[in-house]
Amino acid sequence: MCNRELHEEPEEVMWMSQRELIYRHLSEPRSLLIVLDACRYDMFLENLYVLNGLKFRVFKVYSSGSCTKEWLEKTFTEPLDTVYVTANSWVTIVFRNWSPFKAIVDVSAKYWDRGLGTVRAEHVNLVALKYLIRGERLIVHYLQPHAPFVTKTWLVDRVSGARHASLEIYRLARKSRRVRREFRRAYIENLRYVLRHAKRLARMALRLGYRVAMTSDHSELLGDYTPLKVFKLYFSDKRRLLHPIYLARWLLYATGIRRVVGHPCGWRGKELYEVPWVEIYGGNREGVRPSPRRSGLRARQEVEAEEPATEKVWNLRGGEGVLLP
Repeated sequence: MCNRELHEEPEEVMWMSQRELIYRHLSEPRSLLIVLDACRYDMFLENLYVLNGLKFRVFKVYSSGSCTKEWLEKTFTEPLDTVYVTANSWVTIVFRNWSPFKAIVDVSAKYWDRGLGTVRAEHVNLVALKYLIRGERLIVHYLQPHAPFVTKTWLVDRVSGARHASLEIYRLARKSRRVRREFRRAYIENLRYVLRHAKRLARMALRLGYRVAMTSDHSELLGDYTPLKVFKLYFSDKRRLLHPIYLARWLLYATGIRRVVGHPCGWRGKELYEVPWVEIYGGNREGVRPSPRRSGLRARQEVEAEEPATEKVWNLRGGEGVLLP
């Protein structure tokens, strides 16, 4: 059975750094670490029911970075006898000259769809399975719940034809309350989508005798009003204090005209560092109750439904570590 106490008390914290947990987990043979991209701890808890059928415990831990680049640089500082299967190309960029891993497998090199603007979670599973069968220690890094969004959304019409759809969608969300509401809804659907596929990968790994854990590289801001933290982000270089453009931009956040959406590098505040750490042990019969925000019947139907192979992924590619405009 799952640990209900930890689910009912969402402020339970693992007083060990995420980095220590990762290295301890991967020190054992046949270990799998699943990494969700930009996964909020609170929304993960609300959608735990997607993992029904697994036996697990959930903790809150603190990431090493507020964006993927920072997280990779600060987390993986020592060699690991581990294969890193990733849909996020930041892994290959950061470790271009030196790699702590046994091998890095960039799924986007083969399965990136320019028209869709993402790597599907099912394709990540397809590549990861080959290394699970070999018995490799493994990190599997999905692109979701990070945008682009899997489910259809009217946001796609707002960025149709944009060269950098991710920058455009984040820019719109920072400006408009209506866009932020839709962004939030689509983000939650993207989270459920990736959890369904992560659940399938975890089940395959457990059958092969693996120890399985799940975490995220960083969290995501979805319209927070944090003018002081935006000030610290903008003016970490004091020379910008005299720059009228930066001052004008900050005033938009200070007055609430704009809100923070995304995960800028260098963020000063725990919001982007709080992520889940999930230890998965095996199957169970009880599971976790769906969030009270949704119908229980509808939630179970969503979990049990298989994702069609032709599912459309909308081109809203997410921006990484971009200074707020």
